[in-house]
Amino acid sequence: MRLRWILPVVAALVLGVGVAGASHAPVVDPATIPVGQLAAHIDASSLDIAPLARAIKHHRADLFVQHFRLALNSAFPWHTHPGPAIISVVRGSFGYQEEQNGECVTTWYPAGTGLMDPGFGHVHRAVSRDDGFDVIVTFVTPSGTANQTIPTAPAEACS
Repeated sequence: MRLRWILPVVAALVLGVGVAGASHAPVVDPATIPVGQLAAHIDASSLDIAPLARAIKHHRADLFVQHFRLALNSAFPWHTHPGPAIISVVRGSFGYQEEQNGECVTTWYPAGTGLMDPGFGHVHRAVSRDDGFDVIVTFVTPSGTANQTIPTAPAEACS
């Protein structure tokens, strides 16, 4: 039953309902972005809707959509998010590095695939191989959240 209201709310936010709050990233002028799909046919059937429901409390949430590019053989700093992040890999190989059962694990996602980081304190980072990557990330955060990324210390097993 939750799925019936959560997905339409997220879709409405993606399609242009205003987003309040600040962001530490600059907003790109829409006139400079080509019209068309930025990411298409990314399988989302395995996404857990619980983090989305948690972020959209009382039918209120903020949405940030951002394009990230990581050069070859690089890593973003360790961080978490105040809500879930839906990641669509559009070029290259995206490595999602996190602690699992006391071990540091990197899961690789090729272009055309995606995943959802649950946010809410889940510590992780993105890493690239020798092809780098481009991803489109949709952050769903509790209303009024100032930033969608929170720097943290590395996961214990990964330090």
